[in-house]
Amino acid sequence: MRIASITVTLNDAPLKVHDLMFKIVTLCSMVAMHGSSHWVKVLLPVGFDDVVNALRNYKYASNVYFTVLGTSPRVAVFIGGKFFVRTLGFITVITVVIDNGNYIEVKIVTHTNEFAFKGGDLGVSKSYAFEVLKAITKDLGISPSNVLSIDYMDLSKSTLLG
Repeated sequence: MRIASITVTLNDAPLKVHDLMFKIVTLCSMVAMHGSSHWVKVLLPVGFDDVVNALRNYKYASNVYFTVLGTSPRVAVFIGGKFFVRTLGFITVITVVIDNGNYIEVKIVTHTNEFAFKGGDLGVSKSYAFEVLKAITKDLGISPSNVLSIDYMDLSKSTLLG
């Protein structure tokens, strides 16, 4: 049974990263059905390829999907998933890496399935988002700057992530 699908077509027009994030999150929301979400946005003082490699090395950030888009600025998209006993289900993580020249911008969103556990996600969305961030920073031996963390994320708060 096919639940939902989205096709993102890139023409010669510049990619609007915010639009891509919206489409990805919309797809995951359709599939996961309005569970809890957590977002993290961070700036990293390292190279784009270093961040991409750190995420590829952490299987729970990229065990579903990974691609580097042929755009300017360079953008990489990762989709991962992990089973959590606390929620009795899988949680999805989507990470977008954007090369802004002087720094790398990383946006991480985690999303639980509302059917996984009726008592809420017990903080798993937030801990998974920071687990992915820690995998990057530990692998590269760096500290993040300008960390923005948003609990109970929904579309109305997405403008906070820029």
